[in-house]
Formats: sequence, C-alpha cells, structure tokens
Amino acid sequence: MSSKGFTTYQLRTIMRKAGNEEMNVDEILDESIASVIKNISNSSQLPVEYLLTLLLPAVSHHMNGSQVISNTGQTTNVAFYTIIIGYPGANKSSGIEKIKEACLIIEQFEGIDDDHSRINNSATVESLLSELKNTHSRLFQLWDEALTLLQSFGMYKSGGAAYDRSIMCSLYNTSSTVRRQTKGTSMTIQSPVLNITAAAHPVDIFDSMRVDGEADGLLLSRFFRCTDAKNSSLF
Repeated sequence: MSSKGFTTYQLRTIMRKAGNEEMNVDEILDESIASVIKNISNSSQLPVEYLLTLLLPAVSHHMNGSQVISNTGQTTNVAFYTIIIGYPGANKSSGIEKIKEACLIIEQFEGIDDDHSRINNSATVESLLSELKNTHSRLFQLWDEALTLLQSFGMYKSGGAAYDRSIMCSLYNTSSTVRRQTKGTSMTIQSPVLNITAAAHPVDIFDSMRVDGEADGLLLSRFFRCTDAKNSSLF
C-alpha cells in the first residue's frame, strides 16, 4: 500500500482500525500449534498479534531454501519484512529477544558458531551485502529499534540513502542476482534472501511513512506492520 500524501491523522486512523481487527489463531493454525502460540503469549505477556508478526520472518529464515510457486508458475524465494508497533512498555523488546534466542538455539543445534551466525545486524548496506556474499546468502535481521535500521541508510556517504533503500527493496523482491557496483569495487550475490523483523514506536513509523518516496516511505510499504488493540487505541 502506498503512503503517498497520507497525513499523520490518516495514518493514525488506519493503525487504530488495524489494531481493532481481532486475530483468532485457532482459525489460522492447527490446534496443537495454536495452543503453543497462546501459551507463549500468555506466559510472556506478549500479544498474539506481535508474536505471529515476529514469527513470520523467523520461520521464513529457517525454511532453508524452500520456495513458493505462484499461480502463474513463477518460482520465488520467501522473505518477510515485519514491524511490531507500540509505545514503551508494550513488551516489544522482549518479543524480539525471545525470537533471537530461539534462532540462536537452532543455530547451536545445527553446529553454526558465532563467527558464521546468520543472525545479522550490519550497520551499513555494504556490510550486509558482504555478509550475504561471504557468510551466507540467507540472513535474518532483528532490530530492537526500527529507527536504527532506517537511519543507517546512507551512513558514511553523502546522498546515498536512496540507493541503500533501493538495495533493501531488491532484497525484499528476492531478486535472483543483486549487484552493487561503485567506482572501486563490484559485488555480485546470487539468490540472496533477507528476512527482517523490528520493533518501533508509532511516531517513528508515522514520520517515515507520511510521504511516499521521501524518507523511508517506499521501503516501509514492503513491511507488514502490526499493532494490538491496546496500543492502537492510544494512537
């Protein structure tokens, strides 16, 4: 969905409406998985909506190369960018940490050491592309503050933010080949897959989405954005 021309008031209205939509996990998942999800939600005081939104990219990351075939017969990799939105005290950071801990446990079970971990928090796009090429072509980023990610674009180079965001959009599109070429270097990555999940405060998302094509509007339109009824009523 484009956010072009949206005012803060319009964005708040949309988020309130979205937050009031109830999510019934029993209608989405089978009985045993739904029971596990609800138990985790209750024990951690984490809204089910947040938990499922965080799990989407985590599950996608661990699909290990599985692909989806569209109705037109086109094969594509699976990648999710998601953000949970809430005010301080909404338990967002706890949710991010629980997903990260679970992913690291899986890596430990698979024999992946810290130096080759596929959990990534590169500070620049150049670092991210280097990790996709040299560490593994499938990486998972978890950001406790989405603003940290959004403000990293164009870091250390003047006017480079738009180009950095275009690279992130290409990675979301699961392009078969991503190239980054500068005057001094050239990098080609085959079949990269990047999954991202993050937590954010409402004002950060509203400010970034108000005008599509400026700030991070075009990139954020690729994110699944979630809030729960308690937080959305405060927007």
